[in-house]
Amino acid sequence: LTLADLEDIAVLAGSLRRQEVAPLAPLCATELPGGERLQICIPPCVPQGTVALSIRKPEQGVAPLSEINNRYQTADWNRCRAARAKRDLDPLLALYDRAELGRFLDAATRAKLNILLCGQTGAGKTTLSKSILAAIPDTERLITIEDTLELTISQPNNVRLLYSKDDRDGTQVGAEDLLQASLRMRPDRVLLQELRDDAAWTYLTSICSGHPGSVTTIHGRDAGDALRRLFLLVKASPAGRAMERDAIVELIAASIDVILPLFMLAPDQDKRIGIGAVWFAAAAADRGETAGDLLRAA
Repeated sequence: LTLADLEDIAVLAGSLRRQEVAPLAPLCATELPGGERLQICIPPCVPQGTVALSIRKPEQGVAPLSEINNRYQTADWNRCRAARAKRDLDPLLALYDRAELGRFLDAATRAKLNILLCGQTGAGKTTLSKSILAAIPDTERLITIEDTLELTISQPNNVRLLYSKDDRDGTQVGAEDLLQASLRMRPDRVLLQELRDDAAWTYLTSICSGHPGSVTTIHGRDAGDALRRLFLLVKASPAGRAMERDAIVELIAASIDVILPLFMLAPDQDKRIGIGAVWFAAAAADRGETAGDLLRAA
């Protein structure tokens, strides 16, 4: 199919539900005549010269429950504790204790832990996040959400979604809108370039709804500062304003596995960027601490 073919499909599919698909309305979730669900993304929400069409085909017919063992892997269905214990973090804890940072980050990425990089502007958050993203297996489908194409994605199955920070393109499409669209595109991971504004709430709920393995950035001097910033972003969102403080704290504590602070060194230092104390949820749990403790101390 040519680019023109894809553009025609997008416009026609949108018209089935009387939805416009155009540069000022670049996102559309619709249905095809056969019941297939279609998420459409056109520029400026994807790079110029591309169109993203994600089709989800519904299962034909309804299988009886008597067939459940033939259709699903059910070996652990009644072993909730055992299944939870299978997420063995001992190798990661060993790497953390031995201060093998490179191997720790590689293993944490492959284990689909949620990694939050924090630091001031110019501290190298995006640069290090590119190295971390390179550790994601090539078999995974990645969807990135950025305001500019800064991330380097080597995995072949990827969709790059774009938004304008100040709505210069007139679409009124923000990071939160793209996050919601991405969840209809069957991602293995959703990678948000930076946590800001209302997107923080959608980001946390997407992690908790079965899309772990995120790598994102936020402003903050250290782990505690980053978590406080994340708390304020969630609290400022429409959904967060209606939530109790403890509920937001528990949501954040359940979502973030690793916090990696970066800071700029003095010009006379051999290295330009430093890495501060990395917070690892599993190691903190061994000490009887949680992310919630850092927030409650604020």
